[in-house]
Amino acid sequence: MNRFRKPWRTSTTLYILLFTMVVLPILTISATILQVYKRDLLQQTTDRTLQTLHAVTYSIEQEISNVVNFSAAVGMDTEVLETATLLHETATDKRQPYSISLSKALGKYSSSMSGRVQSINFFYKDGGVYSYLKDLVVDDNSLRKMDWYKATIAEQDHVHFIGKQKGALYDSRESTSIVTTIAPSYFQMLHNIDFIYFVFSRDQFEKMLWQNPISGSSAFRIVTTDGDVIASSYNLPANEQGMDTSLISRIDSQCEGNFVDTIHGQKMLIAFATVDTANWKIVYQIPYSELTANYSTIYRLVLFATFVVIVVFLIISFYLVHNLMKPIHVLVVKMSRVMDGNLNVKIEASGSAETVTLGLTFNHMMDQIKLLINQTEQHEKAKQKAEFAAMQSQINPHFLINTLNSIKLMAIISRVDNIRNMTQALIRLVSSSFNRGGSLTLLADEIENLKQYIFIMETRYGNKFEVKWEVDESATSFYVLKLLLQPILENAITHGLVSKETNGTITIAIQKVGQQLCIIIADDGVGIPDEQIEKLQDPAQDYTFSGMGILNVHHRIGLHYGQDYGVAIKRLEPYGTKVEITLPIIRSQEEDRIVSSK
Repeated sequence: MNRFRKPWRTSTTLYILLFTMVVLPILTISATILQVYKRDLLQQTTDRTLQTLHAVTYSIEQEISNVVNFSAAVGMDTEVLETATLLHETATDKRQPYSISLSKALGKYSSSMSGRVQSINFFYKDGGVYSYLKDLVVDDNSLRKMDWYKATIAEQDHVHFIGKQKGALYDSRESTSIVTTIAPSYFQMLHNIDFIYFVFSRDQFEKMLWQNPISGSSAFRIVTTDGDVIASSYNLPANEQGMDTSLISRIDSQCEGNFVDTIHGQKMLIAFATVDTANWKIVYQIPYSELTANYSTIYRLVLFATFVVIVVFLIISFYLVHNLMKPIHVLVVKMSRVMDGNLNVKIEASGSAETVTLGLTFNHMMDQIKLLINQTEQHEKAKQKAEFAAMQSQINPHFLINTLNSIKLMAIISRVDNIRNMTQALIRLVSSSFNRGGSLTLLADEIENLKQYIFIMETRYGNKFEVKWEVDESATSFYVLKLLLQPILENAITHGLVSKETNGTITIAIQKVGQQLCIIIADDGVGIPDEQIEKLQDPAQDYTFSGMGILNVHHRIGLHYGQDYGVAIKRLEPYGTKVEITLPIIRSQEEDRIVSSK
C-alpha cells in the first residue's frame, strides 16, 4: 500500500521540520530553563531559611544562656542565700529589713535582664516559700511532687532549665512562662534553702522571632517535643498556635531539615532547626505560593517571550517557505502544460537568486527544446528532400528496363556481342538501383553492381584503366546505403583517368576498422586541385541527385548516420586522388534503424 501512498508536499515537509527542529527545541529549552530556575529559587530560599533559622537558634540559645546564667548567679550568691535564710527564720514583724535587703540584691541582678524576670521563689527545707515580685499559683508541696524536683535536688549547684510552664503566677498577663530551678549546695554556707524557682517572661523569645525577616504569611514558632508552642511570630493565626502531631513526628527525629506539606488546605514549606540547650524546635512556615511568586512572574515572562519568538519565527518561516515554494509550484504548473504539448510556456523569474536562476534555466531549456525540435524537423525535411530528389531522378523503371531489353534483343538478332553484353550489364545495374527493398543493400551486392558498372565503363573507354580489389570478405555481409560507391567510382574514372594519356589504376579497398567500416577508392589519375577539394567538402554546397557526386554521397551519409560519418578527399603524391568513406557497421535492417535514430 505504501507504493500508492500520496507523497507529501515539500511545503508540508518543511513545516514539519521547522516545528520539530525549532519549535519543539525552543519549548523544551524554555521548560528546562523554568524548571532549573524554579529548582534554584527553591534551593536559594531554603538555604536562606536555614540561615535564618540558625541565626534565630543562636539568639534563643543566647537568651537561654542568659536565663541560666542569671539563675546560677542568684543561686550561688552567698549574700542572697544568707539574707533569704534570715528572712525565713526571723519573726514576721522583724522581717522588713531582710526583705528590703533581699529585694535590693535581687533587683541588682534583675536590672540586667530588662524586666524579663517575673518571679524568684525561695523554697525552704522545713517548708514554706518566699516569692520575689509575684507569687506562685501552685503551692510548694505540689511543686515538690513534680518530676523535675528530684532531678534538681539530686544535682546541686546546677541550673535546670525546665522550660515552659502554664499558669505559674498570680496576676500575670501571660499564661505561659519560662522556668528554671537550682538547688544550692551546703558547702558554701549553712542555709535553709531547698531550691530556688525562677519564672521568666517569654516576651524576649517572641521579640526575637518578630525581628527576623518574615514577610507575608510566613511564621516562626518555638515548640517543644510535645508540640506545645513556646513562642510564635505575630503572623501565625490563632487556630495554628499548636503544632500538628504529624508535623511533630516528622521533625522530632531530625536535628534540622525542610519539607513541603499541606496545612489547613494550603501548601507550605516547613523548615526547622533544634535548640540543643532546651531541646526545642524552631519551625519556619512559609506558604509555597510566596516562594514561587517570583517564579510565577518569570514563568509568565518566559512563556510570553517564548510565544512571541515562536510566532515571529513561524511567520518568517511561513513567509520564506511560501516564497520558496511559490516559484516551484509555478514551475510544476508550467511543466504540466509542457506535458500537454504546449512548448510556448514561459516563467516570469522572481523571488530569490536560486528561484530566478531556476526560472531562467527553465525558459532556456524550453528554447533549446524548440530549437532541437526545429533542427530535427529540418533534418527530416532535408532527408526527405534528398530521398525525393533521388526518386525524381529515376525514370520509370519498367519503361527503361523494357527499352534496354529491346536493345539487347536487337543486338542478339544482329549478332553484335559487345552491344548485347554492355546492355546486359546495364540492365543488371539499373535493376539493382530500382529495387524497392529499402534504402540499404548488402555490401556484397553493392560490389557486384560496381563490377557491372566497371564492365560498362571499360567497354565505353576501351580498357584504359585497371581495377584492383582489396576486400575483407568478412565485411561483405554488412549493409550499406544503395548507390553509395558508384558515384565515387564514376568520379575517379571520368575526372581522374580519362584525361590521362596512359592507362591508370583504380584501387578499391574495403575493411573493418574497430566498430567502423572503411571504404577507400583511390586512383593514380591527374588528381584534383585543392580548391576543388574545399568546394566538394563545403557543407553549404548545393547538389542534385542527377550528378550523384561526392557531395551527394557525403550528405546522404550525414543525414542517415550523423556528422561522425561521411566522405573525406585527399590528394595523392605525385598524382592521384583518394576518397575515404567512413560508415557504421550495420548487420541488419533493425540495427540500421537504431543507429540512424540516434
